[in-house]
Amino acid sequence: MNDFIAERWHAICIVFGKIKSMETDSAIISGVDVKEILKANVPDLEIERSIECNVLKVIDGFAGYTIDLIKKGNLSAIKNCFSTAEQMLTDGSSEVKNAIENVYVFSITIFFDMAHAVSRQIKELLPAHLMEEYHKQIGCSQK
Repeated sequence: MNDFIAERWHAICIVFGKIKSMETDSAIISGVDVKEILKANVPDLEIERSIECNVLKVIDGFAGYTIDLIKKGNLSAIKNCFSTAEQMLTDGSSEVKNAIENVYVFSITIFFDMAHAVSRQIKELLPAHLMEEYHKQIGCSQK
């Protein structure tokens, strides 16, 4: 994990009292934490009050935001979104992981199968766990 993301993640975890000791206790991101993590890492993302308690809808909005960035070709912002999603996938509760796998990855990877140079660039930005989930999903759809 790069230092910038690690520092932001650590700050977020301290705020929510999730870290007792970085060496002995791994923080679990719960569904209620998702909105705050997105607010801290993706400040331009607007989350409607009516959906802020529904993890699937919040992640769906996050996916829509990422798709808008993909359409605009904003690679640095896309990379930031992917890093945030990766963190939620690796450190999230089962509810959060399921939302990232079934909503976020499914939604954004529609753009990966296009034969454009930008599609390849975007695909190359995916961190390891998101890429692994993408491969699982395309593997299942190709059977």
